[in-house]
Amino acid sequence: MNSVQIEENYAVKDSFLRERIAHGKRPGTREFVALSEGVEAGLLIFEHFPSTSLGFVYEIFVLEGFRGLGIGNLLLSKAEDVALESACTMLHLTARSLDQEFIKDDDLKSWYLRKGFIHNFSDSGDMLKRLTGNVNTANQLLRDITQIHEAHVEQRNSSQETPPLRMG
Repeated sequence: MNSVQIEENYAVKDSFLRERIAHGKRPGTREFVALSEGVEAGLLIFEHFPSTSLGFVYEIFVLEGFRGLGIGNLLLSKAEDVALESACTMLHLTARSLDQEFIKDDDLKSWYLRKGFIHNFSDSGDMLKRLTGNVNTANQLLRDITQIHEAHVEQRNSSQETPPLRMG
């Protein structure tokens, strides 16, 4: 199994993945598709804001017939690799399931916690993961999270159209 960057919607054959890309693509995002034996199996939509050294995962989605095969792990690993290549020090996402019958939000949050993410705000699905360096003290991490959040809010306020963060 591998993943390839998708630069334009027409490169994706699966109509549901094309729809997800059309919904989540915007200037600055990078789209990747996971292939299982040459068949499209999942999608990653990622964005990097150089001014904040923060990477955003807007969406990870695995098609129903390919769930439970590690494709979500592959896509998350790809997001972390791309973030590191882009000099990101933190990765941000919102853990929200697009298929509540397959995985509930709380189970998805637990999956991300096992992958090294922490809750950004206690009652939300916002999650962060430090990508480089040693984990600092809790106070330093809290300062980092606050700084990243403030930069994200500033970036959102300066952008005219920001799609919601979503996970599948």
